Amino acid sequence: MPRRFLCLSALVATLTVSFEAQAGKYDLDLTPLGQVDANNGTVTQDNAAFRSLSSEVGVLMAPRPVDPADSLGLSGFAVSADVTINTLSGDADYWRDTTRGSPNNVAPSLQIMGRKGLWPGIEIGAGATHLLDSRMWTIAGYGKVALHEGFHHLPIPSIALRGMFSRLLGSKDLDMTTISVGASLSHVFGVGSTFNITPYAGYDALLVFSRTGILDSTPGHDEFSEGSVPCDNGDPDCSLQSEFVFRQQDVILRHRPYVGMRFIFSVLRIGLEAMFVPPGGSTSGAATGDVTDSSGFQQQYTVSFGLDF
Repeated sequence: MPRRFLCLSALVATLTVSFEAQAGKYDLDLTPLGQVDANNGTVTQDNAAFRSLSSEVGVLMAPRPVDPADSLGLSGFAVSADVTINTLSGDADYWRDTTRGSPNNVAPSLQIMGRKGLWPGIEIGAGATHLLDSRMWTIAGYGKVALHEGFHHLPIPSIALRGMFSRLLGSKDLDMTTISVGASLSHVFGVGSTFNITPYAGYDALLVFSRTGILDSTPGHDEFSEGSVPCDNGDPDCSLQSEFVFRQQDVILRHRPYVGMRFIFSVLRIGLEAMFVPPGGSTSGAATGDVTDSSGFQQQYTVSFGLDF
């Protein structure tokens, strides 16, 4: 089992370094969210745009279940590669102002996950998610407890609780952590001795924690080599106040209901999942005044291929 996890880690590392170092369409530059007032040199930062953008990025990058409620069992092990088509509010100013060119309303992502069954009805896992056409990755951990399972010959569903977390990598400005907790139910329908179909449904509460380091609202000007920039009101230097920070706001909450289907033939597993995320609406009072998440309705459609041992 440890060798399998090492192989999975090596695969993730290989995929990570194989992508080009150049910035992609969905790589974020958050400096346009701060504007210098020419009269006094202070920076006005768009906290609402930052919250809405963080909310949608959190949905894009958070790990997805793509698995029913039944656990793998004590000796079980599974690996999978999941391709997801994600929707986002590409026409919103908070995407257009912070990305290269005009972002699309649809963005694909790739998730690689390994899972190991433990006793009694416990499952753990780890993996990574990559947003294509960007340098952004998340490293994720996963845990599941099957509260009720195994009644495959009776019309009784399996029930499980699940928790996942992730850390964002590859973004020069954004520091993000996601945590999700939820529940799912499923039922296995066997066809012969080697093929089964498992429909499932569930709900996740996704919590997004987001902040930045120090940002420069005038990245094209170096006050050390080019000197100070005078203010319109006559003050000699406006450049010293051009730096700003988006501090961590109150937690962003997104609701993630989903339905799916898993097919297993011998050791081959194929999964289909659809996740529907209603628009955000959580409010933070951490910044000056209340800041509301105005993110849009997001959909995620996933096809999964893997091996189930």
